[in-house]
Amino acid sequence: VPQLVEVNGSPCLKLTEEEEKMTIPGIKAVYRLYDDAGHSIMDLMALEDEPAPKAGQELVAHVLGRRGEATKIKPSTVEPLHRTYFRDGQV
Repeated sequence: VPQLVEVNGSPCLKLTEEEEKMTIPGIKAVYRLYDDAGHSIMDLMALEDEPAPKAGQELVAHVLGRRGEATKIKPSTVEPLHRTYFRDGQV
């Protein structure tokens, strides 16, 4: 289900009493991270303007819904999953 993420260039946040249903404001980019054996470790969601993760570079990931909990990950392969097909009404 698509969610509203931005209006006129300003990020939007969905407010709700149920924390797991809150959205992260801003346009996202999604990456699949793989280990040395070629198995997927996780799918990482980041803001579009953040630097993309790089293979072999350690990163700290925060798990949604788990306050303060972070995991260090060093993927051997990074695959971008998000593809933009339309922007500003243009293909």
